[in-house]
Amino acid sequence: MDLPALQQRFAQRDREALQELQEAGQFIAGGPVDRFEADFADYCDVNHCVSCGNGLDALIILLRADQSLGNLPQNARILVPAHTYIATFLSIVEAGMIPVPVDVNPILLTVDVIEAQLGSFDAIVAVDIYGKLVDDEVYAFAKANNLHIYTDTAQSHGAKTATGVKSGARGRGSAFSFYPTKNLGAMGDAGAITCNDDLLARTARQIANYGRSSRFVNDVKGVNSRMDTLQAAFLNNRLLFLDNDNKKRYKIAQTYVEQIENEKVKLPELKFLEENAIHVFPVFVDDREKFVAYLSGHGIQTNCHYAIAPHQQDAFKELNHLQFPQTEYLHQTEVSLPCHPLLEDHEIQEIIIAINEYT
Repeated sequence: MDLPALQQRFAQRDREALQELQEAGQFIAGGPVDRFEADFADYCDVNHCVSCGNGLDALIILLRADQSLGNLPQNARILVPAHTYIATFLSIVEAGMIPVPVDVNPILLTVDVIEAQLGSFDAIVAVDIYGKLVDDEVYAFAKANNLHIYTDTAQSHGAKTATGVKSGARGRGSAFSFYPTKNLGAMGDAGAITCNDDLLARTARQIANYGRSSRFVNDVKGVNSRMDTLQAAFLNNRLLFLDNDNKKRYKIAQTYVEQIENEKVKLPELKFLEENAIHVFPVFVDDREKFVAYLSGHGIQTNCHYAIAPHQQDAFKELNHLQFPQTEYLHQTEVSLPCHPLLEDHEIQEIIIAINEYT
């Protein structure tokens, strides 16, 4: 990503926002935070947006809040796709719960895997990996079986289902990250919870602010995880551009799917383009190191989402014995191609030509 250029689009608006904050002298909470929460809740078609410090905190606080309301047991077992960033696993553990990882097909959690694990878990955290929404049937299955399902929406800002339901409005609650490289990114860390339940939102907000109900009254053990007012102001500037940016991402991804033709480079299946914010456009190659070096030699920068699966990390030694063939294949072969709103047509064609000539 050309992150400096992407952020430069908002330079004048950001300077004005900073000046307003300096003049107002309110650097924690206040107008910009309230405005972002209201606007993002409206954007996601939900009743509540609870801002917090980052995406990891958002999922931790969401799980903790629902546990405190009696909707999750102590030491709850949380079904989670093995194919995700380690933050999803960490949030479950930091909330005092136990991750129950399962494999994906081809990249997302599916009903058949969940059904096979019934009885071994208490709730589900689905992950919209690469920006692709988890299928509606997963949410329908969870509802039919009286299972709470939460969503890690850290990569799916602005995606919506075929029926128009937005990312952030599905399941019991959702956790967003606004890390600078996200489709909706701040200029530092920031996160948010979205949900429709009044009590869940109020409890999450309380936990995120020291557990207090008023200035000197603390009803629960909380944390300090608040979105900086400055980051909220920056996000207010960027939210207006999200849908248009996502349309550009989609067009780039569609061009890749239509024009990349190389048997050594496996593209995601065609329906990957549907219900997707296209945060990442992945391809899969057997010799990733060789492929990445080849593209680098042509002036094309790539990334990897992600090189090592959470269950194979030293941080989760207790899970190292588990095997998830599809997840491990994805983590061993995935390469993320450039796919951001400022890519020029000639740059896209250069990328496609280079890939098609790869041997």
